Amino acid sequence: MRSVIQANPSYELSVDITNTTHGHTLKFISFVSTARHPEHQVQYQTLLSTAELSALRDAINQSLQV
Repeated sequence: MRSVIQANPSYELSVDITNTTHGHTLKFISFVSTARHPEHQVQYQTLLSTAELSALRDAINQSLQV
């Protein structure tokens, strides 16, 4: 599942979460349309267990409730 989380005319940041046999791959991907050679670039990537992904979701939910 890929979702754009921040965008403006010259920049886009998206997150991609995919299920694998070993857990869940989380990627933050940037795209700078004004770059000399525009391309999507993975800025951060990690493999999370279901418990770790749930902990991340809980942390995000907690910060939104403030």
